Amino acid sequence: MSESDEDEVNVNYYVRCRDGDFILEVPSSYKLTFGAVNPGSPPHGHDLHCLRIYDGPNAKTSNLRAVFCNVSGFRDLSLPLARKTTKETGSAEWSRDDGSEIVTRKRELAEAWHTDDPADIPF
Repeated sequence: MSESDEDEVNVNYYVRCRDGDFILEVPSSYKLTFGAVNPGSPPHGHDLHCLRIYDGPNAKTSNLRAVFCNVSGFRDLSLPLARKTTKETGSAEWSRDDGSEIVTRKRELAEAWHTDDPADIPF
């Protein structure tokens, strides 16, 4: 193993997959491509996208190392990400008085931003 191989940094990717999400660690020199399994073919009830991993920066001259199917997206875990969440709470009360109905409703929406911290992901 050469000295440059020892100094190479690995990159962790979070991969969203219909078969179950996972974390993938690859050397930074690897190239990842994302697209249809068979470009140009009609969809058959699935999006049929896959993530391909090559062992070098150029997919045409590098060796294909892995293919993951049913992938809907992926991202480098070193990129910060915040998700907006909305929580709705409420109540309703009905009462009947002399043939008329009275309805009282209360509704509250609370929105917040939450960050994904890669330190919380065990691997």
